[in-house]
Amino acid sequence: MGNSKKSTGKNLIVQGSILALASIVVRIIGIIYRIPLTNIVGNEGMGYYGFAFEVYSILVILSTSAIPVAVSKLTAARVAKREYKNAQAIFKCSFKFAAALSGTLALITFIGAPWISKFMFGGITEVAPALRVLAPTVFVCAVMGVFRGYTQGLGNMAPTALSQVVEQIFNAIVSVAAAAILISRGAAYGAAGGTMGTFMGAVASLVFLYFVYSSNRPQLARRVKKDPTKKVMDDKTIYKMIAATIIPLVLTSTIYQISSLLDSALFSNILNAIGYQSSFISSLYGIYSSKYQLLINLPLGITTALTVAMMPGISGAIALKQKERVREQIDTVIRLTMIIAIPCAVGVAVMGGPIMQMLFNDTTTLPGRMLMIGAVTIIFYALSTLTSTILQGSDHMRVPVINAAISLGIHIVFTVVLLAFADLHIFALIYGNIVFSFCMCMLNLRSLSKLINYQMDIPKMCGAPAIASLLMGAVTFFVYKGCLYVLHSNLISTLIAIVIAVIVYALFMILTHGVTEEELYMFPKGDAIVRILYRLHLL
Repeated sequence: MGNSKKSTGKNLIVQGSILALASIVVRIIGIIYRIPLTNIVGNEGMGYYGFAFEVYSILVILSTSAIPVAVSKLTAARVAKREYKNAQAIFKCSFKFAAALSGTLALITFIGAPWISKFMFGGITEVAPALRVLAPTVFVCAVMGVFRGYTQGLGNMAPTALSQVVEQIFNAIVSVAAAAILISRGAAYGAAGGTMGTFMGAVASLVFLYFVYSSNRPQLARRVKKDPTKKVMDDKTIYKMIAATIIPLVLTSTIYQISSLLDSALFSNILNAIGYQSSFISSLYGIYSSKYQLLINLPLGITTALTVAMMPGISGAIALKQKERVREQIDTVIRLTMIIAIPCAVGVAVMGGPIMQMLFNDTTTLPGRMLMIGAVTIIFYALSTLTSTILQGSDHMRVPVINAAISLGIHIVFTVVLLAFADLHIFALIYGNIVFSFCMCMLNLRSLSKLINYQMDIPKMCGAPAIASLLMGAVTFFVYKGCLYVLHSNLISTLIAIVIAVIVYALFMILTHGVTEEELYMFPKGDAIVRILYRLHLL
């Protein structure tokens, strides 16, 4: 039993590490290409870019985002029972389902882009060109999601990870090049050029995934041929299963993302009604979407990767009625999430301003103040996303939807009041997101306790990371200020402070047993890590 538990934990961490590493690479590429893109199109152009992406994100959620998770869950449940014929049937039906739904939404968006732009964003019609470029991307991403979900359901995260990197590389190159070419026609077309990279990146990723699938088709065919299952599920049954799995996931994700879309719509419409010019509104939102959210979302990509890696394991354990294994994986992934999210939140709060100056040569205090206030959402969003996935993976599909709807209602009221009466401008959106993510966390944790009798041990999960992060934050602040005083270089001072932050946090966690030797063994190359730490007398 002990070996089985260790193997389960190690496999989860290895698969999560693959996606997490890919996520880090993708986010780094994203930060790198956003620098020249922002410099080319400016804050106003990035505002149009951000508004278009809010609509696009909802379309992707409706037609695409739930597909990988749903296909992964359904496939993993069949593979756990060695029903390879049914797994293959689920893949084929998912492909047809995704293509039909996403194709319809893409066509409607392309035709209705001018109307959507005018209606949603207080008459800011300059969003339409970027939105039209993004419309066909919805279809490509949906088909791509089926391939990703199928390989994840088979327990292989590598194709998804590599395809994400391929997608982002093409995205970066095409976005910057197209924006540079089209900016001469104005900020709106510069933003459209930036979105062109999203389409080409998705196409490149889809081609890569199809190549991987084609390479593995003979092996998959042999599994299907050896499968003794006599009764294969009919298409109607599979479509019902897909719909039953996707709808709660879509509703939850839509409520998550629609809060962002509503933020952009409320922000632009209320400020427009107050009397602000559209260029000022777009510029302010451009800082929020292209700078603030870029840094906030970097650690969330890593924690989301752990969540994606967890889903097949939980689904398979539920299918085999292994309750202890389910609880085991919940403990592991929550602890890993907190070990990552808490220091990231502290680091962003302390070093947000210097990092903005380093990346975008932005010496104003606005981005730094935004990050200092909003950094706490990294912890709340990471935990709320994770607990939603746990509830859905435990077959309580509707609960996160209800919790998200309640949180959204509170968020909307809070944000409208701040925008209309408090004169907080962009900070109203940040405070609103803190309220939304916090409410979602509390409601999900309450549901976990009530439905599956899971109590999160807050001191065990968060105690050591929190103490280590606070120490790290203090050391990092003084190191940065000292280096800046001596070297007079923000770039060098920021890089030195970040390296010191990582070292201080890791040492504190190891010396105080915030990370145990057994947990270190679970990580990739864990044996080598432990040997090095013993040689350094840290264990």
